[in-house]
Amino acid sequence: MTIAPIEALPDTPAGTTSRVRLNYTDTTREIDVPAGTTVLEAAEAAGARLVSQCRIGTCGTCVGRVSTGALAMPEGRVYPLRAEELSEGMRLLCQAHALGETEVDLDYPAAMLDEHPVVTTTVKVTGLTWLAETVVELAVRLPKSIPFSFRSGQYVRFRIPGTDEWRSYSMASGERHKRRLAFTIRVLPTGAMSDYLRTAAAVGDELDLEGPMGSFGLEEQPGPVLMIAGGTGLAPMLSMLESLQTARTRNSVRLVFGCARQGDLFHLDELDARRSFMPNLDVRVVLDEQTDRPGVLVGNPVSVLTAEDVADPDTSAYLCGPPAMLDAARERLQQLGLPRERIHAEHFLPS
Repeated sequence: MTIAPIEALPDTPAGTTSRVRLNYTDTTREIDVPAGTTVLEAAEAAGARLVSQCRIGTCGTCVGRVSTGALAMPEGRVYPLRAEELSEGMRLLCQAHALGETEVDLDYPAAMLDEHPVVTTTVKVTGLTWLAETVVELAVRLPKSIPFSFRSGQYVRFRIPGTDEWRSYSMASGERHKRRLAFTIRVLPTGAMSDYLRTAAAVGDELDLEGPMGSFGLEEQPGPVLMIAGGTGLAPMLSMLESLQTARTRNSVRLVFGCARQGDLFHLDELDARRSFMPNLDVRVVLDEQTDRPGVLVGNPVSVLTAEDVADPDTSAYLCGPPAMLDAARERLQQLGLPRERIHAEHFLPS
């Protein structure tokens, strides 16, 4: 496999095109990418839809993996991809230019984009509940006139009232609740959304919403499910757990959920309730600091992983949390023998 690094884009004669094959998980599309045009732009012009959001290379949503050929991105920029991901061929398709015939693997089905189209609307705040010292649950209701559906694991963007700034949050509610959505949001000491939630937000507020977005979610793969969540990375896991419950899967499901401080822990009662009606669900809660809370281990979501967690070769792992946790979890799971293609992750990125 030949993969171009992040480098200065070559001077390609005008009129030159490169054929790019887009390998979705359910189909394949071929497009021609003219010189000076990104893969995302060429795909949209050809009617081949791709998951994307910011279009400027900062959100990390439009990731594809080069399997053959070469895609190059402009040098001298910081991208939300780790060095290891770049070396494995991952590229941001909103920035990538084709250097000849290329194949790109995408980790989502093309049908998802038709089943769950992105909409922009205004929602009403129906609930604000503090779950922990630093975590609030935001509940909103969509208007009846707007068709909206999503895949568990996806996220939406909210415009912060009184500003032009947007923030992205994964749904914590399941696919069945298409008009009533819930989000678990970490409230930071400072920040536009954190300041709004802490000092100004109220039931009845109206928020601009855009979504659903992202490709993170349950794959149609057999075998056990392993979920690893750090902090409010629990949100998409809760949504996916509801989907698994609805589907009445008999495969084993294990959730490893960790927080740094006791004051950050939340939804423990919720997780206990889910265990009561999902007999195939095992929950492991961990905390960085010593605690006397029964059933809570000391450590982090990665340190408590064992070979038993991935003993079945058909295990699929889903990760969501801070970047450092994701890096450590990926490395640990691969050390334990889980293939890279069985590891699916959603990143927390700085605003």
